[in-house]
Amino acid sequence: MKKAFLSLFILCFQLNCICQLTLSGTWQGLLTRENQGWDLSEPIYFSITCIGSSINGESREEKYNTSSFCSKIIYGKLSDGKSIKSIEFSQTSTSSKWSDGAPSCLLSFSLKYNDTTGYFEGSYSSTTCPTQKGSVKLYKSITEVNQSPKPLVPHTWVDRFRYDLIVGLSAPDQRKKELKNFKFESIYFDYNSDIIPANFNSYLNSMARIILGHSDLRIKIIGNTDSDGSDKFNENLSRRRAESLTIYLENQGVKRDRIIIEYNGEKLPIDSNSTQEGRQKNRRVDFKFI
Repeated sequence: MKKAFLSLFILCFQLNCICQLTLSGTWQGLLTRENQGWDLSEPIYFSITCIGSSINGESREEKYNTSSFCSKIIYGKLSDGKSIKSIEFSQTSTSSKWSDGAPSCLLSFSLKYNDTTGYFEGSYSSTTCPTQKGSVKLYKSITEVNQSPKPLVPHTWVDRFRYDLIVGLSAPDQRKKELKNFKFESIYFDYNSDIIPANFNSYLNSMARIILGHSDLRIKIIGNTDSDGSDKFNENLSRRRAESLTIYLENQGVKRDRIIIEYNGEKLPIDSNSTQEGRQKNRRVDFKFI
């Protein structure tokens, strides 16, 4: 009996510690109705505290670009009693109305932490307004949830976050990790070609998301060729290759003023031009964040 009690105590202690580290704190994000896009979503905040496998705290919903808000107490639990990544909780009203006098609905949430994107995301439905249901997506925040009559944070963040979700960016903390772990790869071209091989598309898309996720980041695109052809021809070819990558990134949403191109022709080989394999490695575009 003592051993079973000790094991249960240790499990509860571990769950509480991990839950405190992972879920406790403020989560800031957007709530959107079923069949509506993120462009019509509304701001929402959760202040979450973990006690063992139980969840409590408060929520604050705001109406976009107004000062209207409503706050509610939340309570719930880890959804399976074991996983600190999945929780279910509901609101209990501290006020039956929004601050502008509109009626307020009580919502229930089922959320899961996404290791890949860093978002706390899932669905909601209403226990008092049957037609209200949809999706919610949040990221970890340092904002303090309180009863301020003004928006907790100016709603310019809503526009940025809507854009992030529409273009498929990860949560802010996750983007920092992605940038730190990102490794450049050269893009290799066929002989006398500036057409980007399709097998590089996935890599280039991930690079575009890195750039889009960091407003202070620019990228240098560096075109190169092998030694076949004249200096003038190869300089022009290396420029065209760099321009092809520029157009590709622009099509992914990267602004032209965040891109710098450089073209070296055949001047900077990374392998010998005396072999076919070496020439293939020299027909490339390289990248550098600046």
